[in-house]
Amino acid sequence: MIFVMAKKSELVTYLLWMTLGWFGIHHLYLRRYRHGFVWLWTLGGCFGLGWLLEFGRLSSYVATANSRLGFTHQRKADVSFSWKRFAGQLVFSMVLGVLSVSAVPKHILAWCPMLSSVAVVFIAVGL
Repeated sequence: MIFVMAKKSELVTYLLWMTLGWFGIHHLYLRRYRHGFVWLWTLGGCFGLGWLLEFGRLSSYVATANSRLGFTHQRKADVSFSWKRFAGQLVFSMVLGVLSVSAVPKHILAWCPMLSSVAVVFIAVGL
């Protein structure tokens, strides 16, 4: 499978980092999906500390993304189904669901019981 990607721009990366960097959008632009997901959950890596420290690393991230242009890439792990990976994702999503529901105070849950359905969303994402 050959991935054809457009060359990533440093200017666009820095603009995304300055405006939506706390949400990891610049990582998604560079196809660093795992890193972007972590940034989304931690609001910029330890609540903004990582956002500041990453300023000097962005040019190397862009260079790495651009070096993958035309890269022929096929991994069996990406294509095949793995029960271990599925079970890990399911457990992780359940933990996130429990944590998100337990973070909401009881009086708010009594006021809005729909917030407890957040756990179901994480289980669905895991599936």
